[in-house]
Amino acid sequence: MKTITLALLCSLAFTDLNAQAPDLTGTWTMFEMTFTTPQGNQKTTEDQIKANASQTDYFFLEEGKFKMISNMSGSGTMDTYVGTWKLAENKLTLSLTIGGRVMDIIWDFEFKDNIMNLTRTSPDGSQKIVNSFRKK
Repeated sequence: MKTITLALLCSLAFTDLNAQAPDLTGTWTMFEMTFTTPQGNQKTTEDQIKANASQTDYFFLEEGKFKMISNMSGSGTMDTYVGTWKLAENKLTLSLTIGGRVMDIIWDFEFKDNIMNLTRTSPDGSQKIVNSFRKK
């Protein structure tokens, strides 16, 4: 029994070591957003995003360069932000220049079925946003 358990653990560890991060290089568009608060969930679907002519595109470029184009900030304009990106384990760090300052935005990263889910939770854990993207 110990031999089987050890073999299974070694197999799982080997699988995790060989798991490769997805190739993010390219353009990703947000198609769904879920905002969770103590009052409940508010989900914005792909149809709602399209109906509102909303857009958020992430451009993961070579050499860790990054660009975001979005009209979902509430400013009423299409905004562009540039910076860098880094994926380490299940964290995606976007370092963006916003208002002349470089800010690190760290997302919990999940990739499944060719969908990239990015999650941020408020420091007190009471609010959470999940943005879902697919590659164009």
